[in-house]
Amino acid sequence: MLLSTPLVAGTTATRVELVAGERAIALEGQQQLRISQYGRQAYWHQGQGDAVSITAGSPPQTRIVAAAKDGTQLVVLDRGHRQLRWFQANGVLARELNLPDLLEPADFILYAGQAVIADVHGHRLLALDTHSERRAWLESDRPLNGPASLARTQDRLSLLTLGDQRLHHFTLAGESLGSEGSMLAMPGSLTAINNHLLVMDRSQNQLCWADHTQPILALPQTGPQQLAYMSWQPGSNLLISV
Repeated sequence: MLLSTPLVAGTTATRVELVAGERAIALEGQQQLRISQYGRQAYWHQGQGDAVSITAGSPPQTRIVAAAKDGTQLVVLDRGHRQLRWFQANGVLARELNLPDLLEPADFILYAGQAVIADVHGHRLLALDTHSERRAWLESDRPLNGPASLARTQDRLSLLTLGDQRLHHFTLAGESLGSEGSMLAMPGSLTAINNHLLVMDRSQNQLCWADHTQPILALPQTGPQQLAYMSWQPGSNLLISV
């Protein structure tokens, strides 16, 4: 369902699309990954023909929670198996990369041959070279208390930690830019739209820019739909899973 009022970030407006019953992840090239059954089932919508099923490993343990494009391939983060997996456009598994030093990976960002992965229960942030598999731990000005959601703007990475409701910022090289407390009651996830950081507040069922408490989109707190996840890529709608 498309909302009639576009969301304006900077000088550019993007349409807002509510997706019920699935986690919808926006991908480059106006593609999407739709995830259901608690992360056990995922379909890669490539904008042409039927969606491609993304499956690998033991289904009962599979829990796909995040995804990104790597050239023509799709990379998914499987929390249950603690793996990154690369899939070709026809859905064939091309590569697996194990993450044994993470306890519960929750989100990742892929850029310049590097994956930055948030470990929500390990309370750490991993920078992983996807070619050499060299690993480095990123540190902020404060301990990372439940790192759960990542977003990238033009010149920095931002991380939301759920345990203390803080936003931690890093350069793209992984150097800490410090942190700040979120102004929202219960921030749940981040995304970046045209270099503006957007935060989902689950307790109030609303979206706010990171530096404001005034909602730019809100659903009735007592209504049947509850905000669960959001995702955006240039040229796509803002996908909001409810």
